[in-house]
Amino acid sequence: MKNLAVFTMLLAAALPARFASAQDTLGSAGFGYLGLQQVRQILPEGAALVPGQAVGPSLTVSEKITNSSLRPQAAKRLLYIFPKSLNENSAFLDKWTNILRHAGFTPGPNDYQENIYSVLPYTGNGNLVIREFMAEPAQFKPKDPEALLANMETISGLVQKANLPIIASFTSDFEFYLPTYHLYYLTDYKKTANEETRVRVLKAAGADPAVLTRAGLQVLQQTKDGRLTVYIGRETGMVKRSTDKREDIEAAIADFQKSITERGGVFIESVVRELPPGSYRNFEADLYFFQAPLI
Repeated sequence: MKNLAVFTMLLAAALPARFASAQDTLGSAGFGYLGLQQVRQILPEGAALVPGQAVGPSLTVSEKITNSSLRPQAAKRLLYIFPKSLNENSAFLDKWTNILRHAGFTPGPNDYQENIYSVLPYTGNGNLVIREFMAEPAQFKPKDPEALLANMETISGLVQKANLPIIASFTSDFEFYLPTYHLYYLTDYKKTANEETRVRVLKAAGADPAVLTRAGLQVLQQTKDGRLTVYIGRETGMVKRSTDKREDIEAAIADFQKSITERGGVFIESVVRELPPGSYRNFEADLYFFQAPLI
């Protein structure tokens, strides 16, 4: 029963990352680290450095991951994979126990269930935990290694400046995903995952960076078509409502605000606009909110 419970938890955490984002990855700049003197030159003045902590990958050393067992997912205070063999699990442990120690963490005992899952817990570094950002291929020109690496370097630099130290990075090329890159960084742990300060992606066409900035989020990138926004902060959403009458759009906003508040979320603001003549409705509103707490 314990094994089933662990597997259920890991599967639930893995599904959004593996399937909802419908991507995966290529190329790489990876698992390289900077010394503390170099780190101090990269991070903003006053940024905290934990003794023994590696804060930043070397983007000049390429490493491409083609085996998904070397790309763990992060949750709570653990890393986990779904290895297909004992050899895959051994490769995962060899790579990531070293990364954990280099970043100032202490690896815990590996919970390995053959052909099911492998969990590597860790302790240390106060309230800091490891989280992963897996870039969306839409952030750069598809299947263009140079564009991928350029975007990786840009986003990595912004993440570092936001005081989220990167401890490992690489690109990946899996047959079931498009080429992309991965950043593993440190942030403060919170009991509710969507309240943590993380590097996230908002998939909402027409999201206004100004609204997100006013909400305290840091916008890192928005694609030219406006359908995807990369930002740092707590998990944020945007939905649309449309009506024929002005009073109806105001009522729809009030109903949504009440609903999201009752579920434990936070309403940010709404942006209402009158649609051009001939549109299917007369008024449309973008409703921004912080997602309800999710364990």
